[in-house]
Amino acid sequence: MNHRHESSDEKNASSRAPFSSPQAMNAVINDILAELTRLRGIDFSGYRPGTLRRRLANRMAKVNLSDPNAYLQKLHTDSSEADRLIDVLGVNVTRFFRDPLVFETLAHTVIPELIERKKRQGTKEVRVWSAGCASGDEAYSIAILLSHALRKDPPDWGVHIFASDINNRALQQASQGRYSREHLRETKLGVLEDYFIPVGNEYEVAPSIRRLVHFCKDDLTCPQTRVPAESIFGTFDLVFCRNLLIYFDPNLQVRVLEKLFHSLGSYGHLVLGPSETLPTALSSGLVVVDKDNRIWRKAQ
Repeated sequence: MNHRHESSDEKNASSRAPFSSPQAMNAVINDILAELTRLRGIDFSGYRPGTLRRRLANRMAKVNLSDPNAYLQKLHTDSSEADRLIDVLGVNVTRFFRDPLVFETLAHTVIPELIERKKRQGTKEVRVWSAGCASGDEAYSIAILLSHALRKDPPDWGVHIFASDINNRALQQASQGRYSREHLRETKLGVLEDYFIPVGNEYEVAPSIRRLVHFCKDDLTCPQTRVPAESIFGTFDLVFCRNLLIYFDPNLQVRVLEKLFHSLGSYGHLVLGPSETLPTALSSGLVVVDKDNRIWRKAQ
Protein backbone atom coordinates (compact mmCIF):
# COMPACT_ATOMS: atom_id res chain seq x y z
CA MET A 1 0.00 0.00 0.00
CA ASN A 2 1.26 3.48 -0.86
CA HIS A 3 1.18 6.17 1.77
CA ARG A 4 1.14 9.90 1.04
CA HIS A 5 3.05 12.22 3.38
CA GLU A 6 0.91 15.18 4.35
CA SER A 7 2.23 18.66 5.02
CA SER A 8 1.59 20.09 8.49
CA ASP A 9 -1.05 22.42 7.05
CA GLU A 10 -2.88 19.48 5.49
CA LYS A 11 -2.76 17.57 8.76
CA ASN A 12 -4.24 20.52 10.57
CA ALA A 13 -6.98 20.90 7.94
CA SER A 14 -7.82 17.21 8.14
CA SER A 15 -8.23 17.39 11.90
CA ARG A 16 -10.81 20.18 11.83
CA ALA A 17 -14.31 19.53 13.10
CA PRO A 18 -16.83 18.20 10.58
CA PHE A 19 -18.89 20.68 8.61
CA SER A 20 -21.85 21.97 10.53
CA SER A 21 -24.08 22.16 7.44
CA PRO A 22 -24.27 21.39 3.71
CA GLN A 23 -23.94 25.15 3.16
CA ALA A 24 -20.52 25.08 4.83
CA MET A 25 -19.37 22.26 2.56
CA ASN A 26 -20.70 24.04 -0.52
CA ALA A 27 -18.81 27.17 0.51
CA VAL A 28 -15.51 25.27 0.55
CA ILE A 29 -16.32 23.63 -2.80
CA ASN A 30 -16.97 27.10 -4.21
CA ASP A 31 -13.58 28.17 -2.86
CA ILE A 32 -11.98 25.20 -4.63
CA LEU A 33 -13.64 26.14 -7.91
CA ALA A 34 -12.58 29.77 -7.45
CA GLU A 35 -9.00 28.61 -6.92
CA LEU A 36 -9.15 26.64 -10.17
CA THR A 37 -10.34 29.75 -11.98
CA ARG A 38 -7.53 31.79 -10.43
CA LEU A 39 -4.86 29.23 -11.27
CA ARG A 40 -5.96 28.10 -14.72
CA GLY A 41 -8.69 30.50 -15.86
CA ILE A 42 -11.29 27.73 -16.13
CA ASP A 43 -14.67 28.29 -14.49
CA PHE A 44 -16.58 25.21 -13.33
CA SER A 45 -19.19 27.16 -11.37
CA GLY A 46 -21.87 26.46 -13.99
CA TYR A 47 -21.48 22.68 -13.79
CA ARG A 48 -24.17 20.70 -12.03
CA PRO A 49 -23.37 20.57 -8.28
CA GLY A 50 -23.98 16.83 -7.95
CA THR A 51 -21.50 16.04 -10.75
CA LEU A 52 -18.89 18.35 -9.23
CA ARG A 53 -19.25 16.83 -5.76
CA ARG A 54 -18.90 13.27 -7.04
CA ARG A 55 -15.87 13.99 -9.17
CA LEU A 56 -14.23 16.13 -6.53
CA ALA A 57 -14.78 13.35 -3.97
CA ASN A 58 -13.13 10.87 -6.32
CA ARG A 59 -10.08 13.10 -6.71
CA MET A 60 -9.85 13.73 -2.97
CA ALA A 61 -9.96 9.99 -2.34
CA LYS A 62 -7.06 9.52 -4.78
CA VAL A 63 -4.91 11.79 -2.63
CA ASN A 64 -6.18 10.37 0.67
CA LEU A 65 -8.07 13.45 1.80
CA SER A 66 -11.60 13.55 3.18
CA ASP A 67 -11.84 17.21 4.18
CA PRO A 68 -12.41 19.74 1.35
CA ASN A 69 -10.49 22.34 3.39
CA ALA A 70 -7.44 20.08 3.31
CA TYR A 71 -7.85 19.63 -0.42
CA LEU A 72 -8.13 23.40 -0.90
CA GLN A 73 -4.84 23.75 0.91
CA LYS A 74 -3.32 21.17 -1.42
CA LEU A 75 -4.37 23.27 -4.39
CA HIS A 76 -2.54 26.21 -2.79
CA THR A 77 0.68 24.25 -2.25
CA ASP A 78 0.81 21.83 -5.21
CA SER A 79 0.58 23.66 -8.54
CA SER A 80 0.20 20.44 -10.55
CA GLU A 81 -2.91 19.38 -8.61
CA ALA A 82 -5.02 21.99 -10.40
CA ASP A 83 -4.35 20.25 -13.72
CA ARG A 84 -5.16 16.85 -12.24
CA LEU A 85 -8.45 18.12 -10.84
CA ILE A 86 -9.39 19.75 -14.16
CA ASP A 87 -8.77 16.42 -15.88
CA VAL A 88 -11.12 14.71 -13.41
CA LEU A 89 -13.87 17.33 -13.51
CA GLY A 90 -13.80 17.50 -17.30
CA VAL A 91 -13.70 13.76 -18.01
CA ASN A 92 -16.29 12.36 -20.45
CA VAL A 93 -16.94 8.83 -21.63
CA THR A 94 -16.98 8.36 -25.39
CA ARG A 95 -16.36 5.83 -28.16
CA PHE A 96 -16.28 5.66 -31.93
CA PHE A 97 -19.64 6.07 -33.67
CA ARG A 98 -21.47 6.39 -30.38
CA ASP A 99 -25.22 6.26 -31.08
CA PRO A 100 -24.87 4.65 -34.55
CA LEU A 101 -28.15 6.08 -35.90
CA VAL A 102 -26.76 9.60 -35.54
CA PHE A 103 -23.77 8.71 -37.68
CA GLU A 104 -25.94 6.86 -40.20
CA THR A 105 -28.00 10.03 -40.63
CA LEU A 106 -24.85 12.08 -41.04
CA ALA A 107 -23.39 9.64 -43.55
CA HIS A 108 -26.49 9.24 -45.72
CA THR A 109 -28.18 12.66 -45.46
CA VAL A 110 -26.24 15.50 -43.85
CA ILE A 111 -22.76 15.00 -45.29
CA PRO A 112 -23.84 14.27 -48.91
CA GLU A 113 -26.04 17.39 -48.89
CA LEU A 114 -23.20 19.43 -47.41
CA ILE A 115 -20.75 18.27 -50.08
CA GLU A 116 -23.20 19.00 -52.90
CA ARG A 117 -23.86 22.48 -51.52
CA LYS A 118 -20.14 23.16 -51.32
CA LYS A 119 -19.70 22.05 -54.93
CA ARG A 120 -22.46 24.40 -56.09
CA GLN A 121 -20.76 27.23 -54.23
CA GLY A 122 -17.40 26.33 -55.71
CA THR A 123 -15.86 26.00 -52.25
CA LYS A 124 -14.12 22.71 -51.63
CA GLU A 125 -13.61 23.14 -47.92
CA VAL A 126 -15.40 21.60 -44.93
CA ARG A 127 -14.92 22.94 -41.41
CA VAL A 128 -16.01 20.96 -38.35
CA TRP A 129 -15.86 21.61 -34.61
CA SER A 130 -16.07 18.73 -32.13
CA ALA A 131 -16.59 20.60 -28.84
CA GLY A 132 -15.82 18.57 -25.72
CA CYS A 133 -14.08 15.90 -27.79
CA ALA A 134 -12.75 13.88 -24.81
CA SER A 135 -10.37 11.20 -26.15
CA GLY A 136 -11.06 12.04 -29.78
CA ASP A 137 -13.31 9.14 -30.78
CA GLU A 138 -16.05 11.43 -32.11
CA ALA A 139 -13.69 13.67 -34.07
CA TYR A 140 -12.04 10.72 -35.77
CA SER A 141 -15.47 9.19 -36.49
CA ILE A 142 -16.46 12.39 -38.30
CA ALA A 143 -13.16 12.39 -40.19
CA ILE A 144 -13.83 8.83 -41.35
CA LEU A 145 -17.31 9.75 -42.60
CA LEU A 146 -16.01 12.75 -44.53
CA SER A 147 -13.07 10.82 -45.95
CA HIS A 148 -15.38 8.06 -47.13
CA ALA A 149 -17.85 10.53 -48.66
CA LEU A 150 -15.06 12.28 -50.60
CA ARG A 151 -13.18 9.16 -51.68
CA LYS A 152 -14.28 9.49 -55.34
CA ASP A 153 -13.71 13.25 -55.57
CA PRO A 154 -10.45 14.88 -56.66
CA PRO A 155 -7.97 15.13 -53.75
CA ASP A 156 -8.20 18.92 -53.58
CA TRP A 157 -10.78 19.16 -50.80
CA GLY A 158 -9.79 20.81 -47.55
CA VAL A 159 -11.21 19.01 -44.52
CA HIS A 160 -10.50 20.81 -41.26
CA ILE A 161 -11.74 19.24 -38.04
CA PHE A 162 -11.03 21.11 -34.81
CA ALA A 163 -11.52 18.98 -31.71
CA SER A 164 -11.37 20.78 -28.38
CA ASP A 165 -11.50 19.88 -24.70
CA ILE A 166 -10.21 21.08 -21.32
CA ASN A 167 -8.91 17.64 -20.29
CA ASN A 168 -5.15 17.40 -20.90
CA ARG A 169 -4.95 13.64 -20.54
CA ALA A 170 -7.83 13.08 -22.93
CA LEU A 171 -6.25 15.38 -25.51
CA GLN A 172 -2.95 13.52 -25.22
CA GLN A 173 -4.69 10.21 -25.87
CA ALA A 174 -6.60 11.75 -28.76
CA SER A 175 -3.42 13.04 -30.38
CA GLN A 176 -1.84 9.58 -30.13
CA GLY A 177 -4.84 8.09 -31.93
CA ARG A 178 -4.53 4.64 -30.36
CA TYR A 179 -7.52 2.88 -28.78
CA SER A 180 -8.60 -0.35 -27.14
CA ARG A 181 -11.19 -2.58 -28.78
CA GLU A 182 -13.78 -1.32 -26.28
CA HIS A 183 -13.65 2.14 -27.89
CA LEU A 184 -14.45 0.52 -31.24
CA ARG A 185 -17.31 -1.77 -30.29
CA GLU A 186 -19.78 0.16 -32.50
CA THR A 187 -17.39 0.43 -35.44
CA LYS A 188 -18.32 -1.64 -38.49
CA LEU A 189 -15.85 -4.31 -39.55
CA GLY A 190 -15.14 -2.75 -42.95
CA VAL A 191 -14.45 0.62 -41.35
CA LEU A 192 -12.13 -1.02 -38.84
CA GLU A 193 -10.16 -2.67 -41.64
CA ASP A 194 -9.96 0.44 -43.84
CA TYR A 195 -9.19 3.14 -41.30
CA PHE A 196 -7.33 1.49 -38.42
CA ILE A 197 -4.02 -0.29 -38.00
CA PRO A 198 -3.77 -3.12 -35.41
CA VAL A 199 -0.95 -2.49 -32.94
CA GLY A 200 -0.75 -5.28 -30.39
CA ASN A 201 -4.05 -5.33 -28.50
CA GLU A 202 -4.97 -1.83 -29.69
CA TYR A 203 -5.95 -0.06 -32.89
CA GLU A 204 -4.30 3.05 -34.30
CA VAL A 205 -6.16 5.53 -36.47
CA ALA A 206 -4.76 5.58 -40.01
CA PRO A 207 -2.49 8.57 -40.82
CA SER A 208 -4.86 9.70 -43.60
CA ILE A 209 -7.55 10.24 -40.95
CA ARG A 210 -5.33 11.60 -38.21
CA ARG A 211 -4.08 14.45 -40.34
CA LEU A 212 -7.64 15.74 -40.82
CA VAL A 213 -8.08 16.41 -37.08
CA HIS A 214 -6.44 19.12 -35.02
CA PHE A 215 -6.75 18.75 -31.24
CA CYS A 216 -6.58 21.81 -29.02
CA LYS A 217 -7.32 22.88 -25.46
CA ASP A 218 -10.36 25.14 -25.18
CA ASP A 219 -12.83 26.01 -22.43
CA LEU A 220 -16.25 25.91 -24.04
CA THR A 221 -17.77 27.77 -21.09
CA CYS A 222 -15.45 30.77 -21.33
CA PRO A 223 -17.50 33.86 -22.22
CA GLN A 224 -14.46 35.66 -23.68
CA THR A 225 -13.99 33.22 -26.58
CA ARG A 226 -16.28 32.34 -29.47
CA VAL A 227 -14.44 29.39 -31.04
CA PRO A 228 -11.09 27.66 -30.40
CA ALA A 229 -8.20 30.01 -31.19
CA GLU A 230 -6.59 27.37 -33.44
CA SER A 231 -9.61 27.43 -35.75
CA ILE A 232 -8.61 30.95 -36.89
CA PHE A 233 -12.01 32.20 -35.71
CA GLY A 234 -13.88 30.94 -38.75
CA THR A 235 -17.40 29.54 -38.80
CA PHE A 236 -18.22 25.86 -39.14
CA ASP A 237 -20.29 23.63 -41.41
CA LEU A 238 -20.78 21.03 -38.66
CA VAL A 239 -20.65 21.55 -34.91
CA PHE A 240 -20.84 18.61 -32.49
CA CYS A 241 -21.43 19.03 -28.76
CA ARG A 242 -22.80 15.71 -27.60
CA ASN A 243 -23.40 14.55 -24.01
CA LEU A 244 -21.65 17.55 -22.48
CA LEU A 245 -24.45 20.04 -21.86
CA ILE A 246 -26.08 17.62 -19.43
CA TYR A 247 -23.28 18.43 -16.95
CA PHE A 248 -24.09 22.17 -17.02
CA ASP A 249 -26.75 24.06 -15.11
CA PRO A 250 -29.58 25.57 -17.24
CA ASN A 251 -28.06 29.05 -17.47
CA LEU A 252 -24.70 27.74 -18.64
CA GLN A 253 -26.42 25.46 -21.14
CA VAL A 254 -28.07 28.48 -22.76
CA ARG A 255 -24.81 30.45 -22.89
CA VAL A 256 -22.91 27.55 -24.46
CA LEU A 257 -25.66 26.86 -26.99
CA GLU A 258 -25.69 30.52 -28.01
CA LYS A 259 -21.93 30.26 -28.59
CA LEU A 260 -22.37 27.12 -30.69
CA PHE A 261 -25.18 28.72 -32.68
CA HIS A 262 -23.07 31.75 -33.55
CA SER A 263 -20.16 29.50 -34.56
CA LEU A 264 -22.26 27.95 -37.34
CA GLY A 265 -21.86 29.18 -40.90
CA SER A 266 -24.81 29.55 -43.28
CA TYR A 267 -26.84 26.35 -43.29
CA GLY A 268 -24.40 24.78 -40.82
CA HIS A 269 -25.52 21.77 -38.79
CA LEU A 270 -25.57 21.42 -35.00
CA VAL A 271 -25.53 17.94 -33.43
CA LEU A 272 -26.34 17.45 -29.72
CA GLY A 273 -26.62 14.43 -27.44
CA PRO A 274 -29.77 12.33 -27.02
CA SER A 275 -30.81 14.05 -23.75
CA GLU A 276 -30.03 17.58 -24.91
CA THR A 277 -32.28 20.10 -26.63
CA LEU A 278 -32.45 23.75 -27.68
CA PRO A 279 -33.75 26.66 -25.63
CA THR A 280 -36.75 28.46 -27.07
CA ALA A 281 -34.66 31.54 -27.86
CA LEU A 282 -32.58 29.60 -30.40
CA SER A 283 -35.22 27.31 -31.89
CA SER A 284 -36.38 29.91 -34.42
CA GLY A 285 -32.89 30.19 -35.90
CA LEU A 286 -32.48 26.46 -36.45
CA VAL A 287 -34.44 24.01 -38.58
CA VAL A 288 -35.00 20.48 -37.30
CA VAL A 289 -33.25 17.94 -39.54
CA ASP A 290 -33.71 14.88 -37.33
CA LYS A 291 -35.54 15.36 -34.03
CA ASP A 292 -34.79 11.89 -32.67
CA ASN A 293 -31.08 12.17 -33.39
CA ARG A 294 -30.82 15.80 -32.24
CA ILE A 295 -29.62 17.32 -35.51
CA TRP A 296 -30.47 20.91 -36.53
CA ARG A 297 -29.53 23.14 -39.46
CA LYS A 298 -29.05 26.89 -39.29
CA ALA A 299 -31.90 28.61 -41.10
CA GLN A 300 -29.58 30.68 -43.30
